[in-house]
Amino acid sequence: MLKISNLPVLLVLLLIAACQGQDADTALAAEVSQSETTETAEMAEMAEMVGYLTAQRGGFAALELDQEAIATIAEGVQKGLSGTMKMEDLDQAAIQAAFGQAQARSEALQAGAEEIPAIDTDALRAMGLVMVAQTGLKQLGFGPDNAATIAKGFHAGASATVVDPAIQAKIPAFEAFMKERAAAAQATAAAEAEAAAAENIAAGKAFFEKLAEDADVEISESGLHYKVLDPGTGARPSLTDSVLVHYKGTLIDGTQFDSSYDRGAPATFRLNQVVAGFGEGLTKIGVGGKIILYMSSELGYGNSPRPGGAIKPGDSLIFECELIEVDPG
Repeated sequence: MLKISNLPVLLVLLLIAACQGQDADTALAAEVSQSETTETAEMAEMAEMVGYLTAQRGGFAALELDQEAIATIAEGVQKGLSGTMKMEDLDQAAIQAAFGQAQARSEALQAGAEEIPAIDTDALRAMGLVMVAQTGLKQLGFGPDNAATIAKGFHAGASATVVDPAIQAKIPAFEAFMKERAAAAQATAAAEAEAAAAENIAAGKAFFEKLAEDADVEISESGLHYKVLDPGTGARPSLTDSVLVHYKGTLIDGTQFDSSYDRGAPATFRLNQVVAGFGEGLTKIGVGGKIILYMSSELGYGNSPRPGGAIKPGDSLIFECELIEVDPG
């Protein structure tokens, strides 16, 4: 419910942070030589550094994996970039299990345990795929043409306990290269968000025109549409108050993106720290009250929702809320 800004250049920050602080197997090397025909020499060098520093930042060397295990993670990186393996291919349980195995191995190593848990092949491959998704490699323009080169660099970086001095010497050129790609990625993301927002805002306008036919829906001065199902009792909260509330959030097409009911527990929010329409709407009812809030994007997340979530730029939102308790601010 909190308003979150869209910051799409996480990878640049991660890689530059890694900068401050063995060779790949023959199969990977063979694939690199083939793929480099579609890369410039500079791109190949920088892409290999991307893989190397991603592995360094991820702390994979600390897991003390053998070369076969490292190659399997690199394979996951390569498959993720080439598109032959996608995040949708993994369920959340598989991802959690993969990183659970990594955590168990890390803790055993730190404790000096006699038996160090292994990480199975599927988990290793999943870890590589998740690294691609979490670091925004595709958003920065890396894809199938760079997949093998980045995987080669990742293999080397995951094998090294300290950053190679040769890599350190190339950091200024690398930083300039990544900043340029980050700027291009931001421009592309902004253009895509603007186009998506325009379409979603138009859909929202049509929705509110239809909603105007419902005589039970009221409209505030801010443009918030709302329907009071039960006014509740007692004083209504102010925007400086905290509230305990059950709620369900959906898009205007019915897609649910959040629900305290599904989590089995109500949530606490200070009303001046949530999106404007949600905060204003809950001031319309007292404790025990129920209300449906219909808010345009201007009163919701605007054109900057959380990246990767169900809410897209320009989306109008619907919240069904039940006010349980008010804690005066």
